Amino acid sequence: MKRTGAIFVEVIVSILLFTVGILALTGTLFYGVKMVTESRQETIKEQEYKNSVENEILGIIQGSDPSPAGASIGSDQIIINSRQLPFTLYRYKQEGKEGTEMYLIKRGNTP
Repeated sequence: MKRTGAIFVEVIVSILLFTVGILALTGTLFYGVKMVTESRQETIKEQEYKNSVENEILGIIQGSDPSPAGASIGSDQIIINSRQLPFTLYRYKQEGKEGTEMYLIKRGNTP
């Protein structure tokens, strides 16, 4: 019994399946590249945020930047060896990202 055209249909179906597989792999590749690019941008933002806070700390240490730009949480004082040491607590937070808070304690003028 002779089947005419059966091999042609099988070849077309196999080419179609191969094409779908290649398209799926291409989509996965583009998604991976997109994720790497977004991760790179996020890493750059986080590093800029940390650098800005560290620059403020350095400015306070050098004495060139007397007032930090972080949100002041409050002022208080601690007593060490019967000496009062006033301090102010500042909070820095990266916008749009949870868990990025950094705190800075700036010592006030001693009486």
